[in-house]
Amino acid sequence: MTTIRRVAQKAGVSIATVSRVVNGSTAVAPELRDRVLDAVSRCGYSPTVGRRSTASIALVYTGPFTVGSPYDAACLDGIVSAMLESDYDLNIVHLRRDKSPSETYSQFFFRRGIRGAIVRSTYADRDIARTIADEGFPAVVLGDHFDHPRLAFAYNESRTASAEGVEHLVSLGHKRIAFAANETDDGDHIDRLEAYRQTLRNRGIYDEQLEFRVPAHRLDGGQLMRRMMSLSSPPTAVFIADPLIADGAINEAHKMGLRIPDEVSILGFDDTDTRNAVFPTMTAVCQDSRELGRLAYELLIRHCALQREERETAVLGSAWLEINHTTGSAPARPIRVLPNGERLETVGV
Repeated sequence: MTTIRRVAQKAGVSIATVSRVVNGSTAVAPELRDRVLDAVSRCGYSPTVGRRSTASIALVYTGPFTVGSPYDAACLDGIVSAMLESDYDLNIVHLRRDKSPSETYSQFFFRRGIRGAIVRSTYADRDIARTIADEGFPAVVLGDHFDHPRLAFAYNESRTASAEGVEHLVSLGHKRIAFAANETDDGDHIDRLEAYRQTLRNRGIYDEQLEFRVPAHRLDGGQLMRRMMSLSSPPTAVFIADPLIADGAINEAHKMGLRIPDEVSILGFDDTDTRNAVFPTMTAVCQDSRELGRLAYELLIRHCALQREERETAVLGSAWLEINHTTGSAPARPIRVLPNGERLETVGV
C-alpha cells in the first residue's frame, strides 16, 4: 500500500506539505499543490481517515439530482448491492453546496474521506467531470460518455437497439415517426436521437418537425401526446426514449380515445420493468440499469487500487429491442385527435 512518505518522495516535498494538500489547506502554492495531487494520483494513495468503514465512494451529481428517475433508482440499487460487498461506504455528495471555491475537487474528496467518485453528468456540465479526471482523482462517469483520455465511462450501448426499434416501425409501414426524449441531454439520449435520425434519413422519411424534447415526467408525457396528435399532420408512430414520458403518453392516449397500436404505435424505452406496468405491454428498447450500476461501482473500485496509467477507460452494458403490443401496422390515414377527444380530418397526408 502506498504511504504518504512515498507520495512526498515522488512530489519532492515534505510529508507535512502532502498532509496540508490532501486536507484542503489553502497555505500551499497552487503549483506545489498540483504537483502533490499528481503524485497522489500516480501513486494511488488513499489518505487514512480513521476506521476503515469511514472511507467512502461518492455518488456525485454535477447537474440536477435525479435519484427518483427509473434509471437512477435502478443504478443506485446496483451500486448499493456492490457497495455491500466492498470495504467502502456510499456517500451522495453535493458539490455546489459543500465544496469550497478555494479547494480542488481532489482536496474536497480527500477532506470528506472519499476514495473515488461515480459521476452522473449531463451534456451541459461535463466540464466538472473533465476537471475531476484531469486532477487524476479516480472517477467513473455513469450514463454519459464522450471523448476524454483520462476518464472512465460506464454506460449501456443503446444506439444499435434504438436503430433496430425505429427500423421495426418502418417495417410496419410507418412513414411519419416522431421522436421524444428528456429535455436534458447526455451521451445516452444523444445516441438514441442519432439512431432515430440516421435510420429515417436512410429511408428518406426524416422530418425534423417531429422531434420533441420534454421534461422526464408522466404528466409531460401526457402533454406530449396531446400536442403530437393534434398536429394537422400527426405521426402514426413515436419513439419515446424515456420511460416516464412513454408511460404518461400511453395513459393519455387511452384518455383521448386512441387505440394502441391500431391508431398510433408507441416504441418506448425501459430501464427496469415499466413496459410490463402499462397496457398494452410496451414495445421497448430495454436495458439493465441495475447491473450497470454494479458494473460502474466495481470498475471504480478497481481504479482505486491502480495507478492512473493502468486504469480502464470504459465498461459497457447492453440494450435490446423487445417487441410487445404497443406497435402495429400503420393506419391507412394518420389519426388526428384534439385534446378534448374530437377527431378531425388530416390534411396534406
